[in-house]
Amino acid sequence: MKKYYNCGTALLLGALTVPAFLPAEVLPGGFAYLTPLLPILSLAGLIALWQRVDAPRTAFALGFAYGLGLFGGGIHWIYIALTTFGGMATWVAVLFMVLLIAYMALYPALVGYLAVRFFTGGARLLTIPALWGLSELLRAHLFSGLPWLSMGYTQALPSPLAGMIPVGGVYLASVVCVALSAAFVQMVWVWRAHSRKKYIGAIAALLLLMTGHVLNNVEWSEPAGEPLPVSLIQGNIAQDIKFDPAFIEETYARYRRLAETSRGRLVVLPESAFPDFADQVPEEEVIAFTQLGIERQADFLVGMFTRRVNISGRDEYFNSVLSLGQSPLNLYRKRHLVPFGEKIPFESIVAPLMNALIAIPLAGQSEGAADQPPFSVAGEKVAITICFEDVFGAEQIRSARQATLLANFTNDAWYGRSMAAWQHHRIATMRALETARPMLRATNTGITAVIDHRGRVVNHLPWFTTDILEAEIAGRKGDTPYLRWGDWFGFGVMLVLIGAAMGVSRFGRRDQI
Repeated sequence: MKKYYNCGTALLLGALTVPAFLPAEVLPGGFAYLTPLLPILSLAGLIALWQRVDAPRTAFALGFAYGLGLFGGGIHWIYIALTTFGGMATWVAVLFMVLLIAYMALYPALVGYLAVRFFTGGARLLTIPALWGLSELLRAHLFSGLPWLSMGYTQALPSPLAGMIPVGGVYLASVVCVALSAAFVQMVWVWRAHSRKKYIGAIAALLLLMTGHVLNNVEWSEPAGEPLPVSLIQGNIAQDIKFDPAFIEETYARYRRLAETSRGRLVVLPESAFPDFADQVPEEEVIAFTQLGIERQADFLVGMFTRRVNISGRDEYFNSVLSLGQSPLNLYRKRHLVPFGEKIPFESIVAPLMNALIAIPLAGQSEGAADQPPFSVAGEKVAITICFEDVFGAEQIRSARQATLLANFTNDAWYGRSMAAWQHHRIATMRALETARPMLRATNTGITAVIDHRGRVVNHLPWFTTDILEAEIAGRKGDTPYLRWGDWFGFGVMLVLIGAAMGVSRFGRRDQI
């Protein structure tokens, strides 16, 4: 009975963390300043449970229960895309969602199993943050990667640990977050045991917080020029009519009206704003946007689809962004596709089944080249990402180093009025922090936002409105440590912690914390 009670506690602790993945602007009052504490407290509870068990299988169960609470509460919105807009049968969508949540819950379960199997006492406290970071790195790469709800995202501003992010990225922030939880557990543990090492946890926690505070005040980049007027257009085209042939004419008319009303020299339209292939976009629309850009000395960045015939004679389809206006044509093709949504693994076998279960337009897309340079538009270098691929910070390093601005083109209308759009918005602030570059985020239904180089939201549009966000933002230049080292620095910290834990295990004694 006690085992089930502890698993229930772990489940609730995991669910407690979910609000911390929401951005400050969506949370009431001063609650935004408390949410970075939620994962630290919930993880401290999980680590305390792990410290009280000796059976690896029990630790696995506790970690799995925590993962069910975290991912069950955090990504249940996938059901909306599968059923409301994908046409999947309810029971199939529920089964798919349950399997995905269970798969993601395996990672914290594996952390608990390995920590309890190979370490005890203080060594276990040292190794849990490292194993947690390694599990998130593995989840970001295995089976194309799904790093959603990595714990480091909870430590963007206003967290005092946000200063760690330009140094080692989201996974270093995860390690530090879990380490702070472990330090709190150590403080409570030795207080109860009256150990002579009672101050180790307090000193460790204080050093982590002070380091984050100091790093928060470092300017890793500098302005690359004068502030640029930018306009982000939120078209607010409902997902159920976005690709309806009867509504396409109205879509073009709406975006042209908004473009003519905009005032920026750089105007950003969302993902698949033009719901056609580039070669099918009406010529008058291309001419109108190009002439408007020339007259205003402006550039329009527009999401649409492109296609080409490969060497085998097969059509390839790409989710793309093109520039129209005063600058020469720029083209970006999305390179990290959503598994089963945009790209079907083992297509010849899986595609017939997927097509029978779900109806998603252009599910069999192709990947763009890995090395695509930033756009040269409006006097800036703009690094492009489309929707889901901005979750992969390391993949953006090369283009971000050459860029002065970041731009993300998104359509989160797939997930209705769920927390998915706000979680995605939070992820965008992390990319701005890692690179010390402003982020322009144009979305179909929200959250359209301008984010500065410190990860602070300058302004954003209300959800599900048709509007233009006007702002001025200066491009930035200069490399953060993350742009130089990527995830390797955080990986090195993980290895150091595991090495220290092995030393404590070898030369120490259990419970000498």
